[in-house]
Amino acid sequence: MQRRLASLGLCVAVALGATLLLRAVADNFDPAEKTCAQNLARFGIAIAMYLNDYDDVFPMAYERPAPTQAWRWNELAPVPRDWQSGAPREAWVWVNSLEPYLGSVYYRYRPTRLSCSATLPVKQPGVDYSQRVRSPFPVSYTYNGYLHRYRLASIEDFTTLPVIWEGLGREHLIGFAPVNPLLRCDRPDQAGKDCFFRPCENPADHYPRGEVRLPRQSVWIHRTGMHFLYLDGRVQPRRLGRRLAPNQTDPLQDPFTLYNAQGIPSAAHTDACGYLPLFAPQ
Repeated sequence: MQRRLASLGLCVAVALGATLLLRAVADNFDPAEKTCAQNLARFGIAIAMYLNDYDDVFPMAYERPAPTQAWRWNELAPVPRDWQSGAPREAWVWVNSLEPYLGSVYYRYRPTRLSCSATLPVKQPGVDYSQRVRSPFPVSYTYNGYLHRYRLASIEDFTTLPVIWEGLGREHLIGFAPVNPLLRCDRPDQAGKDCFFRPCENPADHYPRGEVRLPRQSVWIHRTGMHFLYLDGRVQPRRLGRRLAPNQTDPLQDPFTLYNAQGIPSAAHTDACGYLPLFAPQ
């Protein structure tokens, strides 16, 4: 009961915070940046509503074809799930799980709100976009994969944990939802078992390890920086890429490092288990 009340309280707090944010961004951001921040704020409301309905367990970052088979941890989920010809898949990954809640927030589902207008479109290699049942959605926001089936009660500080962010840089994928960072749920002897984030204690035998998608486009998306949605509903910009290679960035402020002159990083600040400390649940 206490956890249920806590989840309900989080839902109310996030909704109130997002309402204030939607009003505040109009004064602080340019039009494109305002829209992108508002999109993330609405995701915050959707996440809080989802947690309240699903016993305080976060959405899945990836699925598996059957309970005894391996997680498709490194595959992108189609969005919407049935846009491609053939059987729908990845219906329960994060963005498809949040679709009903995004619809209730928007009053009608608008696919353009899954991406930031300041990003560039990219199609997935090897995908035949002519074989489709409906139009694919553009997606630029990425989910913190460490939260895959993670419990809200295990998180100590809601104010410092990013949930969704602009983790692809100045890019959006046509028809697919990315996760960044990820859990490498890839060991054959663990196939069919649940895959959860665990703090890095023994790197030599740690499972699952972490994986990071390095942005292929610049992280300099907005005048104020890259937007992060935190678990308490705040949308806060971070100025990434303050220092260029060969200089290293501050790992407490920037998940990436060794940036080139276009603001594209070539490395990430990971620990011995491959995790980005900024995204690790505490």
